Amino acid sequence: MASVRPEKPETVREWDRLAIEEYGIPGIVLMENAGAGAAAIISRLSHEDPERYAPPFVILCGPGNNGGDGYVVARHLFNSGFPVEVYLPFNPGVQEEESDAGINLAVIRKMGITVETPGPGELGRILQQKGTCTIIDGLLGTGLSRPLQDPYLAWVGATAESGQAVIALDIPSGLDAGSGEILGRCAAADHTITFAAPKTGLCQGSGPDFTGRLHVVKIGIPQNIRENQEKHQG
Repeated sequence: MASVRPEKPETVREWDRLAIEEYGIPGIVLMENAGAGAAAIISRLSHEDPERYAPPFVILCGPGNNGGDGYVVARHLFNSGFPVEVYLPFNPGVQEEESDAGINLAVIRKMGITVETPGPGELGRILQQKGTCTIIDGLLGTGLSRPLQDPYLAWVGATAESGQAVIALDIPSGLDAGSGEILGRCAAADHTITFAAPKTGLCQGSGPDFTGRLHVVKIGIPQNIRENQEKHQG
């Protein structure tokens, strides 16, 4: 478990807001730092244990910023020579083209990275046909507050039942980032690469059983923000 102090998810979201609105750091820069840092860890894991963390890297991306992090991971892994496939449980046409995630989705498509949108119930069949692969879970982030519904419930279930290695981005999908409660279903990760700070839900409730080994990637949040928070709390 990482030694960095766990933080409530709303605290980390406030750090993001302050970094963007008060310090002028574009959100897409924070996303780039998160995805690049995660890709470096995934690449290292694959080299250290190539049988367990074998390509292709199957990256599952939801419509929010967690999926945007996944697109950045896909680009960096692809540029490092790994075979990468991206799967979306939603119609990409609904993603705002000018959003941070939308910009990164457009980039990987122009690069020729495979991006597919399987129908309901198809992901399990796809994963079984892969033989060995590594699943990168970028479906849902820290904002989840209610039990999963399809297609996410089905996709998390397919991930959990696949027998493949799973690496979660920020938090395993289906885990409440604050309480550690399972919101319907959660796929246990071998590793969770969390951004800025561990979320409290990773460290309590059912969190430790589903997080696996925890890595923390710093994404460029100014240190002043955290210091000011700690000063006010003190």
